[in-house]
Amino acid sequence: MIALLMLALRERRRAYAAIALLCLAIGVLAALGAAYPRSVADSIAEDEIRAAPASERLFSLAGGNDAASTVQAVTESTRRLPDYTAVYAASVSVMGFGPERSALVYRENACAHVRLLSGRCPLGAGEVIVPAGPVQQIRKIDVGSRLLLVEAIKPDPKKPWEASNRGKAPVDVVGVYQQIDPGEDYWGVRTAEDAAGVSVVLTRPETLNSVPHNLEVLTVTAIPNRSLLMSGDYGAILRSKLDPNIIKSSPDVQRMMDRIAAKRKFVETMTPAVVLPVLVLGCWGLFLLISGRLQRDRPEVGIQGLRGLPLAYRWLLASGATGLLAIVATPLGALLVTLLTPGADGSSMTAGFQVLGVELLVIGVTALGVLRLRPLDLLRRVLPTSGKVPLTEIAVLTVAGASFAQMQSGDRTGLGIFTASLLAVAVAVVAARLLPTLLRPAARRVIQRGRLARGVALALLTRRPSGRHLLALTSAAAALFTLVVGAMDVSSTARHTQIDLTVGADRVLQIESSPAQALTAVRQVDPDGRFATVAGRLSVSGASVLAVDLSRASVMRWSQAPELATSLRPGGPAPIEVGAGKLEVTVDSAVTPVDNGPLPPGTYVPASRLFAVVELPGGEFQELDLDKGVRAGAQVYAVSLPPSCAEGCRMAGLSLVTFGAERGNLAIRQIAVDGKPVSDGSGWHTPGTDAGQWSVDPAMSMGQPSYLLPPDVAPRLPMAYTRDLGDGGPTAAAFSLRGSQRAPLAATVATDIVPRVGHKAMLVDMPALLRATLGSSTPGDIEVWLTADAPADVEQKLTDAGLSIVGSESRADAVERADRTPSALTLRMQLWAAAAGVLLLLGVLLVVSSGDRRTTELAGLRQAGVRATTLRRAKRATYVMISVLGVLIGVVAAAVAWAAARTVLPIVDGNPWLPPPSWPGPVPLVAAVVGIAVLLIAGTHLIFVGDRREGGAWSE
Repeated sequence: MIALLMLALRERRRAYAAIALLCLAIGVLAALGAAYPRSVADSIAEDEIRAAPASERLFSLAGGNDAASTVQAVTESTRRLPDYTAVYAASVSVMGFGPERSALVYRENACAHVRLLSGRCPLGAGEVIVPAGPVQQIRKIDVGSRLLLVEAIKPDPKKPWEASNRGKAPVDVVGVYQQIDPGEDYWGVRTAEDAAGVSVVLTRPETLNSVPHNLEVLTVTAIPNRSLLMSGDYGAILRSKLDPNIIKSSPDVQRMMDRIAAKRKFVETMTPAVVLPVLVLGCWGLFLLISGRLQRDRPEVGIQGLRGLPLAYRWLLASGATGLLAIVATPLGALLVTLLTPGADGSSMTAGFQVLGVELLVIGVTALGVLRLRPLDLLRRVLPTSGKVPLTEIAVLTVAGASFAQMQSGDRTGLGIFTASLLAVAVAVVAARLLPTLLRPAARRVIQRGRLARGVALALLTRRPSGRHLLALTSAAAALFTLVVGAMDVSSTARHTQIDLTVGADRVLQIESSPAQALTAVRQVDPDGRFATVAGRLSVSGASVLAVDLSRASVMRWSQAPELATSLRPGGPAPIEVGAGKLEVTVDSAVTPVDNGPLPPGTYVPASRLFAVVELPGGEFQELDLDKGVRAGAQVYAVSLPPSCAEGCRMAGLSLVTFGAERGNLAIRQIAVDGKPVSDGSGWHTPGTDAGQWSVDPAMSMGQPSYLLPPDVAPRLPMAYTRDLGDGGPTAAAFSLRGSQRAPLAATVATDIVPRVGHKAMLVDMPALLRATLGSSTPGDIEVWLTADAPADVEQKLTDAGLSIVGSESRADAVERADRTPSALTLRMQLWAAAAGVLLLLGVLLVVSSGDRRTTELAGLRQAGVRATTLRRAKRATYVMISVLGVLIGVVAAAVAWAAARTVLPIVDGNPWLPPPSWPGPVPLVAAVVGIAVLLIAGTHLIFVGDRREGGAWSE
């Protein structure tokens, strides 16, 4: 029997080589499907740990002298645990190294983690090494220097540190060091001292004890093994017998591990959603190759039956060679992945053996499907047709329905994650079953019209079971690939939209300065407004407010920015410009004195006073006291403008401060500079109204300013608001001015989101905000937003213009991080799996079409006089139809699956500010569909091109 199997393998080596290659590919794909989720999850965990602060990576316990025994006990117990590294440290605050407080620290094994620029490590009492830096250089401290250290104390928290009176201890500097890696876990959790830049002088315990001190801070840091953190299993921490005191003092570690666990679960759950269906397609292709082989061997199987060979022997002869190849090739593919793929382990081999079991089941069932026929039927050239129950379609529909029901129930961890893939395959399989039946009458009509090649091709497609199976396989593979391509397109769009909204621009610089300084500096560096704008944030009425210089809205990566900028910066009167000179304000005062009754001796009620507010060239607002109190009648109030106004100042407003001495109204008649009128008083108004005069009344807030604003300031500040704030935005939203007045907001336009701040937010023009509030309401978190084509030296230019840059972020970095999120990496794996499914399909088509070059089914047509070229064109057209129709059915199947179950696809992480697009864009879908069709048509076409002989088929 073994000899017969070996003979079959040798005589039909090309056909069996194709089956072996397919089994090898299935084994490789199964092993990769098992290795990839673990590898990706480890990579995500590494990124999470790398980005986490030390407080989320390390366990730390600190205490004073009274906690010495606890710290020591925790240190000793931690050292006995195999998964942790314990680092003990002690420190005393001292004066004597620099003008400010320093920390004298003993940290065990510190010399292994520093780079000595000069000298050596401390070996005994009285020796220290000092950090290289400004303090060391300014005070010229080097090897051989002697320092007098004294404990630093802070009796009053509001006052600076000072030296205690406990006495000084001399120490000798024996080295100057730099930390090799300041972010290394060895240095422990970053403290407030580290943030304040406190210098750390390293020493031995003996030296620490020689300095008279009252307070010594003891610390133990437990560094978990990286693999323990990467597992995301916080229960393993609790089971590791780590001291509960140090666990309790480090709650942030659990938060980080919970994030890692959630991301690992996401990847490990979602990756099989496409990988397993692709493996099923591979086994389906294996079924087609084996069934095609057995159909050619039917006469042999029939003769074996006539001779009375037992069923077991016949089954072994029919499927033994194929099973032997699967047993060798599939584990070999898994072994190659295990040996050559980083991160692969025994789970890859396990997956290979599991899929091998499925392959053997497919091989056995396929052989039994032939062996169950009567020997007489096996010897016929054409098998008898009889009504068959479509078990495959029923099974696929049943599983897809169960998956859809589970998805609808809200369960996204079991069969529900396969809903989209199963629906796509189900639609493809059912369509492939129905379409040949619908097209079968067309084959007869085409032949009757004399189009023999097309008619024969349609007949081959609609009457062959293999044609239906190939059509279904093509449809399913195209559907899965199209579905994943669409998910990737939507996911990429959603990620980039979220990044554009959260970052705001291509680059964002965090600035420590006032809004006015930032606006002036940016206008100086970018006078044309091409690549920079200023933004800041504040809040009002419980909503976040983004203030941006909307005259440069094109810098923002937000499609609505130009439109909103037009709405929020409506045209209006030009600003009132004033230069250096004497400002003269003419006011009509219709006021009368107020009888305040008898006053205590020596007291009086002063007259109301007028002030002018000007906006200086640098954007700051300055209040100028006009030279006299308010009097009845037409009065001229004057003051000298600041010299800086020679560069041009803007008239920002007028204010009245009353003390209750008058009652009446005041109106502006004219404003002039050195006698030259610059305003006739029209258009001036109080905030939120069109009133052009002050009403003076004793009921007003005494001593508080009441403002009139110039015509170029809108009575109500236009703002855009997010729709979740309700129709018209928040009620009575207003910014405060000095005094009791408020600058109300006008809900101008609604939007879904505001960049940088998200929902429940508003957007205003920053210059308009500053002018409406006369600089009283100033945004914080000032930022400079830059475009991608901003000059390379823009940061230096902004620094030269007086801005202090304290941080930055870029869209490119955010995109890089987003491309490594669980959803992005999972979709990438699913795309590779779907592409592998298309390649498996191509291989099956090539093998099957190669066998069709010498099929005997059409021998009758050849004997009837049909030319060989016509039959060759018919066979080639059959595979073109299968490719084209299969791809079109796949697109329809993918659309149905997307419409019904796109929520189970790993499209987004978390909750994006805006929902992802409902449908993918047409370009990637068209590219995917055309690419699959061209690949399949070209592959099968090459099998027939130039082939004028019979023989040499891979399916022999």
